[in-house]
Amino acid sequence: MRQREGIDLAKQRGVYKGRPKKYGDKNPKMEHALELLANREENGYTVKKICEVTGVSRTVLYERAKEKGIM
Repeated sequence: MRQREGIDLAKQRGVYKGRPKKYGDKNPKMEHALELLANREENGYTVKKICEVTGVSRTVLYERAKEKGIM
């Protein structure tokens, strides 16, 4: 209980942010994967192939694509 209270207080102060995302907005692999995903009708890439080429997991690719409004 004490730890949860401390975390809540730290979040209010803006000190506690949690674990950073592995594939943030500026990650070049994620940017490339999203670009390939957005243009997959022209380039003929499947989601599986995009993940193999960029090294991004399928689940994370779908999550970020939904956040960006690509899917």
